[in-house]
Amino acid sequence: MRLPRFLLAGILLAGTVLLLTELFAREAPGAVTFGVFAPLWLALSVVNAGIGVFSAGYRPSEEAMALLPVFGVPTAVAGAAWWAWPDGPPLGGVRLFWFTVAGVTLWAAIALLAGLLVPHATRETALRTAAAVFVPLWLALQVVNLLLGVLVEHYSVAEELLVLLLNFVLPAATSVTASRAAQRG
Repeated sequence: MRLPRFLLAGILLAGTVLLLTELFAREAPGAVTFGVFAPLWLALSVVNAGIGVFSAGYRPSEEAMALLPVFGVPTAVAGAAWWAWPDGPPLGGVRLFWFTVAGVTLWAAIALLAGLLVPHATRETALRTAAAVFVPLWLALQVVNLLLGVLVEHYSVAEELLVLLLNFVLPAATSVTASRAAQRG
């Protein structure tokens, strides 16, 4: 039953990378997405196979057969997105909305991966791990966004600090709230 969750995590991560690439780069986001996602997902897929062999007791040949769909399906989705939107998806509307979508999607992917890759993870452990990984990562991404806004787009630091706060709060709050709710329930 791990395979569908792994595929979902990979597809969510590929979508998040595509969104973030479009929001940050705007230069060949499809190619950049694939270039960032494919090696990252390969590394996560190999770690999963290693856990299967060394912790769960599967034979290497069994894990090699599982590695193909675990790596292949999300990578094919990322490749299809590159083919469909070589210049990035047409994101209309407010960037705050798309950053929020990207943040919540990234947190969901990390939560799924934590549940799959942390040995004997309970729901509480997976959500706590996801929050511990996601919050600093999301803050770092928002600092990069602030720097791009100030250094490239020439917004003031005060304007970009407000943007950082707005972009950071909802996804981070979602992550922390889910973690705390799992601890209570």
